[in-house]
Parts: sequence; structure tokens; C-alpha cells
Amino acid sequence: MKARLVALLALVFVSAQFFAAAHSAAYGDADHVHDGHPCIVASIVKKSSDMDVAAAPAVVLNDRAEWLEPTALPAAPQSRAARFGTIRAPPAHA
Repeated sequence: MKARLVALLALVFVSAQFFAAAHSAAYGDADHVHDGHPCIVASIVKKSSDMDVAAAPAVVLNDRAEWLEPTALPAAPQSRAARFGTIRAPPAHA
């Protein structure tokens, strides 16, 4: 049931994206009407592009935080005497 619902929602989303792209390709951003009514999609796009929005300030990030100090790397074992087999292997007889 859940898999079918997810598949249905994915199909609806992809279909809506396809129809929006087809509508945009057919009419562009010009004002137009459908059956005597102005296109809602074109009016929403026009309203959102006419908004007076200030530009976002630039974000400056430092290379390194002042509170962050480098830590020592963990030491690797120098001895290679120990042999490790696979987890499910039978005991090794020497």
C-alpha cells in the first residue's frame, strides 16, 4: 500500500513538472488567456518577478574558526604480529 502511494505521488509530481514545462514552452512569459480567463500561472510569475527584494549580503567565511584547534592523529599500531582472520572463520591451528 505504501509503495503504491509513493509511486502515485511520484507520478503526480513528475506529471505536474512536465505540464508546467510544456505550458512554459508553449506560452513563454507573455500574458495570455485560457478560455477567456487570464492565465493564473503567468500572473503568479509576473507578481513574483515584480517584487522589490534587496540583494542578499555577501557571506564571508573565515578559513578556520578561532576556537578550533588541530588535534593529533590517532596512532596506528606498529606491530604486525597479530593475525586477524575473518569473523566466521574456523580456528587457525598453528
